[in-house]
Amino acid sequence: MRNTLLIASIIAFAWVGCDMNNTPSFTIDAKIIGPDESTLIYLNKVVDGKMKVVDSAVLKSSKVKFQGVLEEPEMIYLSIADTRKAVNIFCENSSINVVVNVDSLDKAVVTGSSIHDELMEFKAYLKPVDEKSEELNQRYRNASVRSDGAEMEEIRDLYDQLRIEQVHRIRKFVGLKPSSYISPFIIRNYLAYDMEVEDLENILADLDSSVHDARAYIDMSKRVETMNSVAIGKQAVDFALNDTTGNPIAISSFRGKILLIDFWASWCAPCRKENPDVVNLYNDFKDRGFEIIGVSFDDNRDRWIKAILDDGLTWPQVSDLKGWQSAAGKLYAINAIPATVLLDRDGRIVAKNLRGDALREKLEELYAEEEKKV
Repeated sequence: MRNTLLIASIIAFAWVGCDMNNTPSFTIDAKIIGPDESTLIYLNKVVDGKMKVVDSAVLKSSKVKFQGVLEEPEMIYLSIADTRKAVNIFCENSSINVVVNVDSLDKAVVTGSSIHDELMEFKAYLKPVDEKSEELNQRYRNASVRSDGAEMEEIRDLYDQLRIEQVHRIRKFVGLKPSSYISPFIIRNYLAYDMEVEDLENILADLDSSVHDARAYIDMSKRVETMNSVAIGKQAVDFALNDTTGNPIAISSFRGKILLIDFWASWCAPCRKENPDVVNLYNDFKDRGFEIIGVSFDDNRDRWIKAILDDGLTWPQVSDLKGWQSAAGKLYAINAIPATVLLDRDGRIVAKNLRGDALREKLEELYAEEEKKV
């Protein structure tokens, strides 16, 4: 793997990285105030979307040390014992020092990594937006307790406006640092999954070739390829997943019908809220050659089946029960649910992410076009 983190043992492998052909290495000297003596400190990284422990060491006199080799700069996390508390460090092959109190991990002082410094610069740049977002979060929570639907809707509109401001700030920051490894990281973590493919292609094109080997850049380039493969007008990418009885169903088996691929999950509140409308839509159009296949992002079979029964979903349902790692979700670059992909009778993608009245109107449009051809 391009960005594999090769962590040396704390003592036995302490300086091998420097002795073998002067290979660049990193050292993290951390002073962590607060935990008991002999507390176990973990070094973690994200692998395939999940946090993985790559090394550990015992805290002695409030100090701990890690050393290893990075093939490229990347985010790593120092976590304390079995808690969820962690210090985020954008690490590179250099001598890094960390001073932090366990009660205020967000105030950790990290020195020795220029890329981490850029990350802190970015967070400071976004702070005004983050503060507004937190204010809206609190207002929304209060409105939710009061069941004040009107104010909740108003706050959602304010969120949308704030997101526009946030995106503007982020794009400006990235534009000033086209050759920094922090830029593809920011694009992937803050922008890419809300972007249309053309916007993502354009912002990646503005980055210097020196960061094209960054894992984040490679990830986003692959996302562009996937998004282009399932763009409106393209033939749908076929897949087959098991239904609730374990029998595989392929979307190609619905050829000849107008098909809605509905990505959802039992734990997704917006999906469940929308299901009654989808039921009505299905009942209104099923006799006109319309079909739905539900693709669940569940990872618990019992909850998945219960939700199907509770919501009265009578169309075919499939899942590989891998949650966000759903094979179908990856094929269609799905990063948020509910999500929909609408196919015509020939299996061509004609619309994406339509819901409610917009989806109903599109179906009526497709049937009207068919009637004209008769």
